[in-house]
Amino acid sequence: MGTSKIFYILIAAAIMSSCGLDKMANKYDNVSFTTTPPTLQAHGGKVGVSLDASFPEKYFAKKATVDFTPVLVYQGGETAFKTIRVQGDDATGGEATIFNLTGGSFKYQDAIIYTDEMMNSTLELRATARIKDKEKVLGPVNIANGVIATSTRVHENEDLANNNHGYERETILEESATIYFLVNQSNIRTTEKSDSDIKALRAFAKKGHKTHSIEVISYASPEGSVNMNDNVSERRMKSTLNYTKRLLRSLKVDGARNNDLYIENSVGEDWEGFETLVKGSDIKDKRRINKIVNSIEDVEVREQQIRDLAEIYDALEDNVLPQLRKATIIIRSYEPKRTDEEIAALSTTNPEELNVKELLFSATLTNDEITQTTIYNKAVELHNDWRGYNNIACMYLAKGELDQAAIFLEKAENLQTEKKHDILTNQGIIFSRKGQLGKAQKLFDQANTTEKNQAILDIKQGEYSKASRFFKNKKSYNAALAQLLNGKNSANCNENTADCYYLNAIANTRSGDNESAIKNLTKAIKENPSYKLEAVKDLEFINLRTNNSFIALTK
Repeated sequence: MGTSKIFYILIAAAIMSSCGLDKMANKYDNVSFTTTPPTLQAHGGKVGVSLDASFPEKYFAKKATVDFTPVLVYQGGETAFKTIRVQGDDATGGEATIFNLTGGSFKYQDAIIYTDEMMNSTLELRATARIKDKEKVLGPVNIANGVIATSTRVHENEDLANNNHGYERETILEESATIYFLVNQSNIRTTEKSDSDIKALRAFAKKGHKTHSIEVISYASPEGSVNMNDNVSERRMKSTLNYTKRLLRSLKVDGARNNDLYIENSVGEDWEGFETLVKGSDIKDKRRINKIVNSIEDVEVREQQIRDLAEIYDALEDNVLPQLRKATIIIRSYEPKRTDEEIAALSTTNPEELNVKELLFSATLTNDEITQTTIYNKAVELHNDWRGYNNIACMYLAKGELDQAAIFLEKAENLQTEKKHDILTNQGIIFSRKGQLGKAQKLFDQANTTEKNQAILDIKQGEYSKASRFFKNKKSYNAALAQLLNGKNSANCNENTADCYYLNAIANTRSGDNESAIKNLTKAIKENPSYKLEAVKDLEFINLRTNNSFIALTK
């Protein structure tokens, strides 16, 4: 073949390629593009697009490929979704094939990270067609306008993990002593009065603390008739109560003469104690005994069946039943405490006089951030306690200073070998607020964080059903948001705030109640004028844009 002939063939091929691309460009209006839903929405921190493209017959050149790229364009920038390549009959490298003779279609899905600028945007579909080394730009085509971003309006009011001082304004101390009796007897033997636990009870009583309560609980071993055992238990309770009163009065215990402080409790047959002692004993067939206890409701029959086990009964008589013939004395008293005023004063003057619980608690008695920070640093200095740094981190979290919070959480980690749940929760909150939802979830799982924190993260992750279950029957802002996003257009927030009024207006428009929407928008704008501009660009109110009241409100 001559050189000139080859040249003409190449020219002809180029012309044919160019004609094929030109035809596709000229008839590009015949290609149909549909986005679902027609307005983009942000969910789980992302904007997703679902696209269906349909091509007519005789449109797609057999040797052509086309790269389609949806691009979200907004003021100051743009963000591209992934590119999909579509091929003709005789081309290669595409993810879908469109036949020249019959036409065809393809489906496309992708998502990008949402940013606030995207609310007022345009979704363009850009396309470049190629045949060999020739290419032609098709379009672009505007396939959607704006992003509904109601899901991003979640309030970040998580439970910060800083309620960890462990201090109790009221602590009840307790000491007990047990007196044992002979079979069917209720008199207290002298040997019992000098027993070690009675001595411990005396020592506790002599401390002179204010008394909370004095309780006497009496029992009987499960042998003989029920009435007889109830009676002996009652007699043991009375004799022990009288002994207790004489003992405590002689020791001049606070409240010893106040009968209202005494609690009397005659249990009778102690089957619960019986079962526990048998289970922990070396008695043969102990499982059989406890099976009888649990399976026979008639107490008299139950006792008789146990007595019929003669060999086993001897072991019970020696090792179990004597421990059930008893009465227990319990003295409860208030632990002496400093007043809040004393703790607050010492925290800034002599913090070394406070224990670590008191010192950490003292920070809750002031709203002054400088004082709180000083106290928490003292907790680290004096006690090397990680909670000091953790709680400083929470102060930064409350102000939205996430990087500073992270620095102090790292310091808190360095003070203890095992990660504390408080630290994990607070780190999870930081990642949640930064939009790193997967990391936040892992940390919340490790921390076993609060249901509220998980529900807020669920909203951010698009798990609206889960969030709604937590917020069920609640009327807070986040509760209404979760319910609205879960499809309940009647969701209502009862907080008297601009955010709440605005959210209620969105719910009104979704349910078609434009009059109520205008009323709630009016309240929101009155409380926070910035909502005027917000409402103008918010696609939730697109159906109100021709409403005269809306136009007048948002001028």
